[in-house]
Amino acid sequence: MERQYYPLSASQQIVKLQTTVTLFKRVGNIMFSLTFDEPLDRPLMEKTVNLLFERIDALRTRFVKRDGQLMQYFAETGDPGEIGPTRCFKSQDDEWKFIARYRRGMLNPAKGDTLKVAFARNAEGKDMLFVKVSHFVADTYGIAVIIEDIAKVYEALRKGEELPAAPAAFEPVLKKDIEFLQNDELCGKDREFYRDYYSRIHPEPPTYCGLHGNHCAYWLKQKNKGHFSIPYLFVKCDTEGSRFIIPRAVTEKALAWCEKENVTPANFFFYCYALACSLRNDRAPRQMSLMLLNSRATVAERKCAGTKVQSVALYTTVDYGKSFNEFVKESIDEQNEQYRHTRMSYVEVQQMQHKTWGHSQLTQIENFCYSFIPFRMPKGMTMQIHSNGKGALTAYVALMFNPDTLEIQACYDIQPIMTTRLELIEFQNVLVNCIERVLADPDKKLGEIF
Repeated sequence: MERQYYPLSASQQIVKLQTTVTLFKRVGNIMFSLTFDEPLDRPLMEKTVNLLFERIDALRTRFVKRDGQLMQYFAETGDPGEIGPTRCFKSQDDEWKFIARYRRGMLNPAKGDTLKVAFARNAEGKDMLFVKVSHFVADTYGIAVIIEDIAKVYEALRKGEELPAAPAAFEPVLKKDIEFLQNDELCGKDREFYRDYYSRIHPEPPTYCGLHGNHCAYWLKQKNKGHFSIPYLFVKCDTEGSRFIIPRAVTEKALAWCEKENVTPANFFFYCYALACSLRNDRAPRQMSLMLLNSRATVAERKCAGTKVQSVALYTTVDYGKSFNEFVKESIDEQNEQYRHTRMSYVEVQQMQHKTWGHSQLTQIENFCYSFIPFRMPKGMTMQIHSNGKGALTAYVALMFNPDTLEIQACYDIQPIMTTRLELIEFQNVLVNCIERVLADPDKKLGEIF
């Protein structure tokens, strides 16, 4: 059977551009860790990891150049390569040092290097599995697919049961996504915007994101090397993770309100975050945050682990003269802007970003990337997402909603050079308080509630 080759999808082209023209090379990796309450059977988990390559076709993606163009195909086999010995951390600091080292190594999907794992035991004596996936073959939603498959397959092997059905294949989804590439006008506009976005030094860079500007030796060093990029990608620090729970009682009320008002839970929690940010920042009206919906059109697509991202950027203005209900609905109608297939031109989107940067007083936790991922966290297993280290944002937060327990695990990855754990705890308390208070009277003006 003749091998089928595919061009890069729109999402993959953006990842390629990011890793080519910016310093933010680690965007090519997505990293997370799993911590287990019960002792881990390493041989069974190694078998589980190997089975992932049989069960998830996206992990078998290979990239080659054909006629000068980067193309991809699905190989018949794949494996994670050599797995080192189990590491034992004596302290939390040891763990963070390992994370900082581990995420630096870029994966090479051209050589089948799409997923790597490392076994460890933390200072509390709990077994851990660190997983690094190439962003070219999986997105944030895909991580949920991979984690669920790890848990189900490992449990089946441990109990000697039949393996569960494999996740949906990604190849049909990729074919569908590549149809977008047939529209030369749209694609050219898309690539032009992102090329400009990642290669221009903005005349008025944001002032809240760390080390940048001609007064900074690190910035100048990179500038002299020809590394041009948006300023906040030059943050020089590593990240630490924290987890908090949004309680079941609060989540139930939120879901009931969302159903009544026809608002998605993702949007509801995003606007609660925007409100909490504003309150933490002396009621600053304008907030710049990025909500990654990682949206897919069908259930089959949502069960695939491959890269297919529709990133929705929301730039919110908190009006304390309006109710939360009005704030959410007006924002959804007026301020949701998709980077692709948007009703705004890319120039208008960029102007809006500059306006936001120029007038916002964002500090600390208020600059965050937000993702809402509904999936079942297996009992006795916790997940921590680790962003790319020297990343673009003060904090990354993923909300993992468990439909079994109706709890939401708020998984933060923060840059401690900018944000302390105490500030994170305080922010989480403000967030939960915001949710409870707006749900108590969503039609009351925000200025009268807070």
